[in-house]
Amino acid sequence: MHRSATGRLSLAAVFFLCTTLIVIVPLSAAENAIPMGGTVFVGEENLDITATGATQGDTLAWYGTGGQVSHVPSAQVTVADPTAFYASPITFAGKTGPWFLLPSNTVAFYLEEPHIEIRVVDYSSGFVVSPAASWIPKGDAVGFRIETNLWVMANRPGTPGAPLKVRLNGPDSLVFSSLGGFSLENLVVSSSPFETGPVWATGSAEYPIGEYTVYARCDANGMSDNYPAAGKAISEKVSFLLQRVNPLITGTTPVPATTAPQPTITAGTVEATMTSPAPSASTEPPTVLETGTPPQPTPSSTPMPGFGGYLAVLGVVAALTVAVLNQRSP
Repeated sequence: MHRSATGRLSLAAVFFLCTTLIVIVPLSAAENAIPMGGTVFVGEENLDITATGATQGDTLAWYGTGGQVSHVPSAQVTVADPTAFYASPITFAGKTGPWFLLPSNTVAFYLEEPHIEIRVVDYSSGFVVSPAASWIPKGDAVGFRIETNLWVMANRPGTPGAPLKVRLNGPDSLVFSSLGGFSLENLVVSSSPFETGPVWATGSAEYPIGEYTVYARCDANGMSDNYPAAGKAISEKVSFLLQRVNPLITGTTPVPATTAPQPTITAGTVEATMTSPAPSASTEPPTVLETGTPPQPTPSSTPMPGFGGYLAVLGVVAALTVAVLNQRSP
């Protein structure tokens, strides 16, 4: 008997579905399974804490920061359902450290406040966005760095790490769930700091120039909904400007025109006023107008008689002497 093509396709579909469930379901379930002495984060819900030894109706005790089990507990919580435990922020916020099972005083789990911080890294220019450097040149290769204590989720059985999402919002209400082929929805963080590397090619036309905002969040076990305080299960937002021109560089500021100072005229000085005609091929030299007291002319010296003058005088005297002598002769 031969199976039809439809029958074979149905069997293949059933096999694929079963395989998918076998892979996915244990991972999903393990994300909320807390081993003895494991870490629980404030805001997590539907946790399975049976591996800690807790049963329905048991009492969990917290002895305070640095407290001793010999002291009176600072806080106590009754376990209603160890397979659906809720670390409510109202009850557990601020009460970090070991929680003990009574009356044995054995450690059930350690409680921590979730913390997520995201940074924008410009790998091309080699800097991290900060209040002092919040401009990214369009065209640079950019990525994200995440610092978080949620990475210890990797210590839960069957859990590869903390599932985080990055939200990138751009101009005109644009929301990016992926950058090129890199998904921002399914980041698995198993160490801190975690870096994506240069996954964002900002030069692409699909990323317009303008203001961008980015933040990270962890939705595991309802944490981001139950504890949405900034910096806890949802990081602080980081804003930056993506454009080609450095916003710190402005245009040239025009220099206002100033009037040349007028010279002060005092007695005995000469003021010269220059009048410059419009330039032309036959430009006349500027006319100089002088005012004030003109300079006095220097008197020229009278020339003194030379040697030739003396000879002429002697000649006249000699002629007169000869004439007188002739008149006295008989």
